[in-house]
Amino acid sequence: MPVTWRQRTENWSWELGGSVSWSHSRTQTQARYPLLNLIPSDYRQRASELTEEGSSSQGFGYTARALVERRVTSNWFVGAAVDIQQAKDYTPSHALLYVRYSAAGWQGDLDMPPQPLVPYADW
Repeated sequence: MPVTWRQRTENWSWELGGSVSWSHSRTQTQARYPLLNLIPSDYRQRASELTEEGSSSQGFGYTARALVERRVTSNWFVGAAVDIQQAKDYTPSHALLYVRYSAAGWQGDLDMPPQPLVPYADW
């Protein structure tokens, strides 16, 4: 269930958001090699007896996100963003600071929500 709040003023724009999630999965017991014609004939009998046991699992996760951007001058903008994600065996959290320059300058409304730079690499 996501919740987001956005607002902007003359020189500021920000967004706060978050969500929670719950998941459940289940698999049934099944043959390890369902296409026996792809198995060499010498091993086909043994392969037909092998199975993968079924199982089930469940988990809880959450996300918290904050973005803020400030106009410093007509040409210069600074911003920050943080995205915290948490789930079992998966925590791809990010944080960034950025400076943006507009050659033409801009005194109009800031983007809502702020549009941070998109990384072209992630390691």
